[in-house]
Order: sequence, then structure tokens, then C-alpha cells
Amino acid sequence: MQTTAAIGNKEFLQRTKQRTTLLLWLEWTGFFILLPFVLRIWWHPQIVFATLFFATIGVAIWLLRNRNFNRKLLWLGRHVRGEWNQLKRILLRFIICGALIAALVLFVFPGNFLDMPRENPVVWAIVMIFYPLLSVYPQELIYRTFFFERYRSLFRSKIATVFASAIGFGLIHIIFQNPLAVILTLIGGVFFAETYARTRSLRLVWFEHALYGCLIFTIGLGEFFYHARVPIQ
Repeated sequence: MQTTAAIGNKEFLQRTKQRTTLLLWLEWTGFFILLPFVLRIWWHPQIVFATLFFATIGVAIWLLRNRNFNRKLLWLGRHVRGEWNQLKRILLRFIICGALIAALVLFVFPGNFLDMPRENPVVWAIVMIFYPLLSVYPQELIYRTFFFERYRSLFRSKIATVFASAIGFGLIHIIFQNPLAVILTLIGGVFFAETYARTRSLRLVWFEHALYGCLIFTIGLGEFFYHARVPIQ
């Protein structure tokens, strides 16, 4: 028979857990749902870049201070021995989807096909080098590694976590003010989150994201993800 003290302690722990869960929901809603709309309304490139920079720093500090997070797996992932098989899976999906994206551009935007490497080869080369480092890596650190570690208790299944991560990733692209950017990143977000859920490898998911991102800028859809094309409010 439980004592009054034990019952009281159990109720206290339950209330504490409920408060923690509520705060996590509020934090998740503010960071991944409300923030994109704020950045969309008060759009300015410097604000977006500053937000990504400070968010990346904050997320990195949280991960490094989190004792439950195995920092050794941050880059390598838990399936290092089978990494080649995982890589082949990523490349096969990329070949299929890349062909579909190329067909989309040729059919809907034929004048855009390979426009950046044809018209601005130097700019294209710079994007191919720095985009994976300065944009893809911070995004994957936030939307995959941090997301899965910080909010996994909110979503009861792997599938729910994958789709929640993808929705947040797609939603942030409303800042570019065109539906194609949101649709493509929502689909890509499902791919990337599924890869991370399966491998827990930041290295693999960074590589996969970089493949699609570089393809987008190469194939002729870069203008839909280019901040200079967005009117400043």
C-alpha cells in the first residue's frame, strides 16, 4: 500500500512531466511553426541569415551540453559499418528523383534549364562549394539532429517524428514566397528525416541534402530559393 508521501511524490513528478511537455510543445510551436510566419511577414535577408546563425550556435551548444546525446555519433552515425549500403540507397533515390526534377524543369521551365552554370559559371561554382557548408549543414543540425533529440518525446512514433521534422523544414521555406519552394522542401524534408531516423548520421543526411540542393541550383530552379528575388517588406 502506497504511503501518502509516495503518492504525493508520484503526483508531483507527473505534474512536472506535464509542465515539461507543455513547455516543449510551446517551444516547438514557436520555433518551427510561428517563426517562419514572422520571418515571412518581416522579410529581410539579414534577419534570416542572423536567425539561422544564432539558431545554429544555440543548437550546437545545447547538443554539446546534453549528457544524453552521444556526440561521437553526431557526424558518423550509428550505422557506420553499413554506410556504403546506406549511401547506395541515398544515391538510387537521388537518381530517380533527380531525373523527375530535370523533366519538370524541361517541361514547365525549359528556358531555365542549366541557366546558372551556363550564364554564371563562377557564381554556380561558388554556390556548389559554399552552399553545402554554410546552408545545408546548419539546416540539418537544426531540423534533424536537434529536432530528433529535443522533441522526440512529443511524437510517439518514428513516422510522426519524420513528418513533423519535414513539415517544419518545408514551412520555413515560405520565406521565399512561392509554393514550389515549400512543396519541394516538404518532399525533401521527408527524405532527409527518414534518412536521419534510419541512420542517425548527420554526415549522410548532410550529403543527401547537399545533393538535392546543388541539383536545384544547377538544373534551373535556383530562382525559387534565391533571397534576392523576394521583395523586402
